Amino acid sequence: MCNEDFVNDPRDTFLEIYQSKIKRAGSEELLEWLTSSDFFTAPASTRYHGSFEGGLVTHSVNVYRCLAEELELSGLSNTYTEETVALVSLLHDVCKANFYKKGTRNVKENGQWVTKEVFEIDEKFPCGHGEKSVIILQNFIHLSAEEIFAIRAHMGGFDTSVKGGDYFIGKIFEKSKLALLLHVADMKATYLLEG
Repeated sequence: MCNEDFVNDPRDTFLEIYQSKIKRAGSEELLEWLTSSDFFTAPASTRYHGSFEGGLVTHSVNVYRCLAEELELSGLSNTYTEETVALVSLLHDVCKANFYKKGTRNVKENGQWVTKEVFEIDEKFPCGHGEKSVIILQNFIHLSAEEIFAIRAHMGGFDTSVKGGDYFIGKIFEKSKLALLLHVADMKATYLLEG
């Protein structure tokens, strides 16, 4: 399931999942904001996974599929609502909307320097990664504590707080199976499907 090819365009798949599963107050306004942003055309990263136009929405749908698979494999598929599963997986990287800009870089190809179009970071609200996603989402919809834990900790050991010696990500994983499985789903999507 996790590595199935897209039947539809990833944007259409995202919208289908979002509109059928996320119904809480503010979700329509959030979708309007997503549509008015570059969420559906942005890359997922500048050089790594999904570093192409539309990479962010492709990654988001891949994480949704991988999280559903992880919940099934763990025997937890009935533990969380379909809305929670869709929300944390599809929107864990909403912080990347309006985050990148197009630029150029000179690279050597076959012994010749050529100018290539690339994506560059253009951070306008520098307050972290997972926490920025939580802040953006909370401007539109109410998140449960478990949803906040999952989105905030989805980077796991790659989170900059861990590099600084903070142990709270591990504490979140002890409290929230959803947070741990979202991290696993994110890693599967990143390194197995998109790497």
